[in-house]
Amino acid sequence: MPKQVESVDQMWRRMELRRRRWQIQNGRVLVDEPEAAVWWLDKEIAELEADH
Repeated sequence: MPKQVESVDQMWRRMELRRRRWQIQNGRVLVDEPEAAVWWLDKEIAELEADH
């Protein structure tokens, strides 16, 4: 079975989540619970990568 091609929207969403994770980890964005936010972002990114 051929590998599913990632849509531009999926790629954009994945890159946006990675950018947000980077911003939190580098102090560019302040959140109440940075560890929880990074955990959630990592989970969402992993789900997107598993889908394609």
